[in-house]
Amino acid sequence: MAAKLCAGYGALVHRPRSPEGEPFALAPPLLPDGRSALDVFLNRGKSLVTGPYDAAIGTPELLAQEAKSIPVKVRISTFAPERDAPATELSLLALSGLLGLVGESGGPPARLAGHQLAYAAGLAANTGLLAALLAGGEEMVDVSLFDVAVSLNWKLPASLLMLGVAPERGNPRNHWVTMPARDGHIALVYQDKDWPALRAMVGDPRLEDACFGSMMSRGQNWKRLIGILEPWFRARTRREITTDAQRRRIPIGPVLFPQELLKDAQYIARGFLLSDGTPQLPLVWDGSRIAWEVSCVA
Repeated sequence: MAAKLCAGYGALVHRPRSPEGEPFALAPPLLPDGRSALDVFLNRGKSLVTGPYDAAIGTPELLAQEAKSIPVKVRISTFAPERDAPATELSLLALSGLLGLVGESGGPPARLAGHQLAYAAGLAANTGLLAALLAGGEEMVDVSLFDVAVSLNWKLPASLLMLGVAPERGNPRNHWVTMPARDGHIALVYQDKDWPALRAMVGDPRLEDACFGSMMSRGQNWKRLIGILEPWFRARTRREITTDAQRRRIPIGPVLFPQELLKDAQYIARGFLLSDGTPQLPLVWDGSRIAWEVSCVA
């Protein structure tokens, strides 16, 4: 991901492949032509270039063997270079406490969708790389996946400090969900100030009950609330719900299918997806894409 960002800036990026080939080639989700969207997203714009390289990104073992003469190095480890140990993305999210926020109280553990930790670590690595290149000279940038996971869970220490309790699954204050609609799902996201507008949109007199008067009480009566809201959402399309919600300034939005993203007005305006579904990095400066000449091996 860090190398993807560099390529988006205009850097020449070389990613050595293992003898077994590209590991992302068959990873879902798939584009309309059968290619892996993950592979295209991460590797588009990377090409075979020859050294000398300005920067290198990799594991401590790779950098020690292959990148001795490269001035700027980004060393990515699981915990720390000197005491690293194998771990899965799922276990790192659990150790950081992030999985304590995901899913229903009393239910089975649920992981975050996609590869959010990996992308966040890539952003951290890219930020450190850019700072090191700007400073000049030789530098080793260290990025710990576990440290990144802990930083993503910043609400835990903040909550402990300010409220004396750690946020957890089933907290009655946290009940944003996806609701089934007639043709898919809707992300039901709203704050306390939006409740009167949401209540008016649904128009069910049962929502006037005092037990739904605050965010906390709605969380405490969540199953009863869902029982009232769900039939209303199921009876309408995503477009009908979203149009009505936007008119009332409620931050509700549809859950889009991958094929629908190709026609999404926001993605088209930002140039994020090409017509064949190929994603690109929508970074611009004064209306133009950034041009940056640097070579990198990752």
